[in-house]
Amino acid sequence: MSEERPTWAKQMDNSPFRSSHFSAELKQQVLNRAKATRRTFRLPRIAVIIVPFAFVLLLVGVSQHLNWHFPFRSSSMGNEPNAANMERTAYYKQDCLLFTVYPQPDVRAGVMAGYIFHFEEPIDAYMGKSMTIQAQHMRSGQRETISLGKIAGPSSGYESLERLTARFALPLGGIWTLEILLDDQKYGNVVLSLLDPSWEISPEFRSGSYLMRGVSNQIGFIDAGFLAGKSQKYMWHFWGSDEQLNGPFDVKAVKEGSDRIIDVFSTNPLLSSNALSGKLNGADRNTVTSMKLPEKGVWRLLPYVRGQLLDTIVVEAK
Repeated sequence: MSEERPTWAKQMDNSPFRSSHFSAELKQQVLNRAKATRRTFRLPRIAVIIVPFAFVLLLVGVSQHLNWHFPFRSSSMGNEPNAANMERTAYYKQDCLLFTVYPQPDVRAGVMAGYIFHFEEPIDAYMGKSMTIQAQHMRSGQRETISLGKIAGPSSGYESLERLTARFALPLGGIWTLEILLDDQKYGNVVLSLLDPSWEISPEFRSGSYLMRGVSNQIGFIDAGFLAGKSQKYMWHFWGSDEQLNGPFDVKAVKEGSDRIIDVFSTNPLLSSNALSGKLNGADRNTVTSMKLPEKGVWRLLPYVRGQLLDTIVVEAK
């Protein structure tokens, strides 16, 4: 007769996070990346400090002798520092490792991506606390807040938070700083690099009797076309749980070749705690919005529910 599993293990069969789309295949990809990362050779900590310092002193001495000048470029569109050299997936406090994050391979802006968080402290440091990520884009200063919910227990099969999974999207490519907060208190941060998003026009898919543009079985709208500077009504459709889709609905947009995010549509968060209506055309929720894009060109629509970015949709304004 097999031994009955403890209560906390049963509770952790389901992720404590809001998203339910972190597939077993995606989780395995992230774990493979984590193993590869751990095999990477790392210099001793003292060497990491001394070697760059000695190199800088050498360059300064040579430059003074030969009258060299080394201009430093500002970080703007097209001349961001080398992303690979800026990534930092682990956070240390007083030489003690607190946590590491393992993104899925080739994370791209504008699409949902999977992440595994590996925390080092005993479970008591996290139990019952709300975990939030405050993300900031280096190039533009754009900020995003991702709510991951309360920690209900340790990872399944572990005594602590060994394998916390999350799935979320960030709107822009480039360097992002992710600050982890526990009950709104800063816990630590990592620095990640996201590939630039694809700017191919999002495909259409059929649901019910209608063709919709977007991501099949995730989000889409009946596309009436976009004319620059002209308002038009669009019927949005959403697939997901009540927990994912309850809340105010907003749409932002960013034009190809720019990091400037503009507001396109917004519900009043005080009057609309649940902005999306019920089932329609095979979708779990729907709503009608009026949207206008100010200039012709290719745009990425950024739909948010309760401040959380969903899968994004690329359209063209003519």
